[in-house]
Amino acid sequence: MSKKPDTDVMVEVVEATIRILMDHGFTRDEALQLMLSQIAVQVSPEIMRLGVTLSENHHEDFAKAEWTGGDEAVQQKIGSVEYALGPL
Repeated sequence: MSKKPDTDVMVEVVEATIRILMDHGFTRDEALQLMLSQIAVQVSPEIMRLGVTLSENHHEDFAKAEWTGGDEAVQQKIGSVEYALGPL
């Protein structure tokens, strides 16, 4: 990677995309699956293996979170992400 990613911005972009897809009738899981399918065909197998490793190591961090969407969503600063995106 040519630049150290700003993890807060990355998480905010992903969450915004999820909210847009949910506004179009998809569930949170469906939105993530749609995004993953597009990413999977556009990145190299080596990067996908890194993604699988990150998922195996950090999925529980997100699985424990309570997610809201639609009318329940509240716009707020996400704050620093020190776990799942850290290895990037």
